[in-house]
Amino acid sequence: MRTISHLGVEEQTTETLIYDLATGWSKSFPNLDSENTLVAVFAAHEYCDSPEPLAELRNAFPQSKIIGCSTPVVVCDGALLEGAISVGIIRFKHTQIRLSYTSVQAFEESRTAGQYLGQQLADDDLKGVLIFADGVTTEATDLVQGLQEMLPPDVTIAGGLASGHTLDDTWMLCDGELKRFHACAVGFVGHTVELTRATGGGWRLIGTECKATRTSGRTLFELDGEPAKDVYHRQVGSNVGFGLRESSTRYPLTVRLPSLEMQIVRDVNSVDEESGAIELAGDIPEGVMVQVMTTTEDEILDGVDEAIERMRSKTILPQKNALAVCVSCAGRRTVLLEKTSEEAALAYDGLGHGIHQIGMYAFGEISTTSSGPPHVHNETLTIGLIREY
Repeated sequence: MRTISHLGVEEQTTETLIYDLATGWSKSFPNLDSENTLVAVFAAHEYCDSPEPLAELRNAFPQSKIIGCSTPVVVCDGALLEGAISVGIIRFKHTQIRLSYTSVQAFEESRTAGQYLGQQLADDDLKGVLIFADGVTTEATDLVQGLQEMLPPDVTIAGGLASGHTLDDTWMLCDGELKRFHACAVGFVGHTVELTRATGGGWRLIGTECKATRTSGRTLFELDGEPAKDVYHRQVGSNVGFGLRESSTRYPLTVRLPSLEMQIVRDVNSVDEESGAIELAGDIPEGVMVQVMTTTEDEILDGVDEAIERMRSKTILPQKNALAVCVSCAGRRTVLLEKTSEEAALAYDGLGHGIHQIGMYAFGEISTTSSGPPHVHNETLTIGLIREY
């Protein structure tokens, strides 16, 4: 682990950059490289095959901690961009940054991978962890469980799962290097650093609450003793009149976890017509209560206001020198369509234009909850605000 030097650093400084194939970098690289600089990168999946701009970034920030991942579209200071790279830079004065990454080749390795990351980042003065993982091979619930097992319970955790146009398009940026099937995290260590997180949804319940009577991992076999497909199709059809193919993107499930007095959302990925099982975008414990949800474009955008209000309830929003990392679910784009750009703009306006913002659309969002433990969500907007105070 490298030791952070603070010589010559007058104050925390933030900056954002954009790279586009047609125009190149939006500005010259700022002189912010140091061992206490975080460079967070979201990039379109095609840069895995054309990594030259990522190499330029790495060469410009050789001492900095560089992490990030792929995503179909990126966000930068309120703008939604396709085929681009969004870069957020934050240089600290008093905060130490620790970086760790590890391979995750299969779901079964996820918890061990999380434990490894936690061991590398653990410190008595650790205040927060920003984590990204490959959405193909990682069971994110197990990953964050393993991570938290190694950390104090009050450490804030936020992040998301890399995404692409298909599951095969995902990749990670670990200490500036392109890698597949990995998880990467940075920890913020110090007495004056803050990682504040907030989430927003914009979904409403429909149908009747049912009990998940048979599950395994991400597979929901039965609801109230019936094939899950039959119950789901009946509730969606009776309330909205859509077929199953259309409903799976606009009608996710909310899962109520009684032990934590909270709910998490799960996207419907696929349905087995023969067995009646539903494959979800995240794990679902057996015995939990499940209910169908729906939304509209305007309600999804209301979820941005919800996230901003929750952020304001947790901290006084700074006027400058903070970096907001926004992770929204890829499924929200399916609902918003041409209004997707409004989500990024609303978040930027709500936080204040003095706060630099980068963002991505993910296969899952990771966030510490109001109940304490971090969880993996679908169909939410998660904002992580990083700053020194």
